[in-house]
Amino acid sequence: MTSESKVPLPLRGQKAFQASWQTILKQWVLPGWGYWVLGDRKRAKIFFLVWIFFSTVGVIQLWIGASAADASGGIFIFELSSWLKSLGALGTLGLGPIYFPLAYVFGGSASEPIRNLIQEYGSSYLFIMGLLNWLAFFDLFDRTTQRWHWRLPKDECN
Repeated sequence: MTSESKVPLPLRGQKAFQASWQTILKQWVLPGWGYWVLGDRKRAKIFFLVWIFFSTVGVIQLWIGASAADASGGIFIFELSSWLKSLGALGTLGLGPIYFPLAYVFGGSASEPIRNLIQEYGSSYLFIMGLLNWLAFFDLFDRTTQRWHWRLPKDECN
């Protein structure tokens, strides 16, 4: 085995955190930006377009649902009394800073965050996009710390 084909050792501990936190923060601020910083332009553009599509469809459905019911609701907000709704809010928080104005406008009451079926679909679009961004955080962490080499099949490491 030559030194050219050796896979670099992954970063660990504090070095891994220092190498990855800025990329992950950029991905949270604007989904796709983390991949852009790493040089994966195609993945960044696709991720951003998917984020725009899901966010737009979700907000439109929340807006239509709120107009039909004459009530806000649809976005999970953090509650100390309900860990399940807080998990939903944590998943949706993966959307990025857009979560906060959406939670302010469409955040439901403590008893029932979703008022009708249209809002449920909109909430689902936003929740799924938030979870997709959370998965991107883990992928970006693996890429910035060189851990993704260790997850590839042996024939793709060269």
